[in-house]
Amino acid sequence: MFKDKFCKWPKLMRALVIISLFPPAAALFMVTRQLAPIDALDDTLSLTIGFNIILLLWGILLKIRSRKYWYRNYHIGKTMALAVMPLIASGYILLQQPEVPSMAKQQKSQTVYISLN
Repeated sequence: MFKDKFCKWPKLMRALVIISLFPPAAALFMVTRQLAPIDALDDTLSLTIGFNIILLLWGILLKIRSRKYWYRNYHIGKTMALAVMPLIASGYILLQQPEVPSMAKQQKSQTVYISLN
């Protein structure tokens, strides 16, 4: 079993949870500003849900193994709660499918040439 010096595994988990908050926030910002299609939000949110589920499973495993192998008690409950928040928010957004703004629904302008004889 590997050794955990300087509590590097909980620090790595905290960093990964913080990093996992940025892609959905950036995608939501871009969709609301109409810089990206709504499909980009769906793809980003589904990837974020998968990554955060892996982070939660790793947090549970880390919590169990820290007590069993290293005789430590990692206090990562707040980090795990922070990892659950994007799951809940992303799930809500995916289920609700927000209304696309009217500008995003408009088609490209078309020009019609009229010739007078």
